[in-house]
Parts: sequence; C-alpha cells; structure tokens
Amino acid sequence: MNTKYQMWITYNAEAEKLRIPVLPEKITVSIGSNNSSVDLVGLGEVVIKQARPAFQFSFDSFFPSTTFPGVTVGLSDPKQCVNMLKKWQEGDKPVHLICTDVGIDVYCTIESFTYYEQGGDVGTMYYSLSLKEYREVTVKKVKIEEKKATVPQTETRVDNTVTPKTYTVQKGDCLWNIARKFYGNGSKYTLIYNANRDKIKNANLIYAGQVLTIPDA
Repeated sequence: MNTKYQMWITYNAEAEKLRIPVLPEKITVSIGSNNSSVDLVGLGEVVIKQARPAFQFSFDSFFPSTTFPGVTVGLSDPKQCVNMLKKWQEGDKPVHLICTDVGIDVYCTIESFTYYEQGGDVGTMYYSLSLKEYREVTVKKVKIEEKKATVPQTETRVDNTVTPKTYTVQKGDCLWNIARKFYGNGSKYTLIYNANRDKIKNANLIYAGQVLTIPDA
C-alpha cells in the first residue's frame, strides 16, 4: 500500500474533518449509464445518449482502537469517528470526499453507513461506507439579444456550510442549564464554553443578552 496517499471526508466547509486512518484495500467507483435505446424500422436499435448519472463510491475499512504499522495518522476514538459519520449522514449538507493522488475530489451524500465490533478486537469499529456524487441544480437563463438566443455558461460551487445554532442568554441562565437544554446533559457545558471563548472569559460568568454559539454535541 502506498502510504503517501491520504483519504479525507470533511463537512461544514472543511470545519469538520475526518482523515481515514486505515486506507481501504479498494474503492469501488460506479459510473453506470442513463442511456436508453429504441428500435427503429430499418435501422434496428438506436441508442439515445443521456447525461451521465452521478458517480458512486463504496469501500470497507475500520477505525482501530490501537496503533499498528498500517496506521499512518494519530488515532481518534473509533466511536467518535462513527458518531461523526452518522451525524453527517443525517445532516442536510453534503460531505466532501478527497483522495489524494488518485483524482477523487467530489461532494457526496452518504447513502449508507454500517458498522460493527467483533470479538478479539474490542474497541475497533469496522464499517462499510457508500457515497453518491452530489451536484447542485442550476437553472440556465436564456438571454434574448437581437433575435439571437444565447445561453451563458454558469459555474456553480457547492456550499456545504452549516449555519451554527445560537442562543441569547436570559436572566438567571448558566452554562450548565443551557447545556442541559440543548444536549440533555449539563456536564457538556464545556462544549459551549470552548466555542465562545471570545465572549466568555469565565465559565461561571455569563450575562443576559449575550448571543452564544451552540455547537453540535
């Protein structure tokens, strides 16, 4: 395996990143075809060319609980990696799939994600992932000029930025109560504190009227 390759899945305009720690043995890329065919008298079968369908990518690998020679990056908690992919799958924005040196750099939706643990390797999470190319829908505007119709070329860029949630502090609020309101667990107040260090100097001192960013758990 060529260890100079890197494989990343990112989300929210690259603000959230997951580097695949163990490169899969293979990545299956499906292209397919939307072409249709008809039989014409005297000509036989005629193929009607259609726009290509979306690319599909699938692979199997695992998030190891302990390092070994095949791991080229620092390890993250396997369950944390699984939860990250689950959250992105349920989100309303596409992920960004990047595989260096093999020409894969595409926005995708996570079509299926399955994972499991197995005996003899406690803590390691094995998984199968299937992604489908995401393409923005654009409407071309036709400009009429001197009885000549022209269709300007349009270039679109995928925006997968997630708008963060905010909360305006009320009188009597504390970070513990706010965390319990949004996460169901007051001990997660550190998530809110760390996301708002530019506004909060002391976790025990917040003021009515402050607008706090509420990160995902």
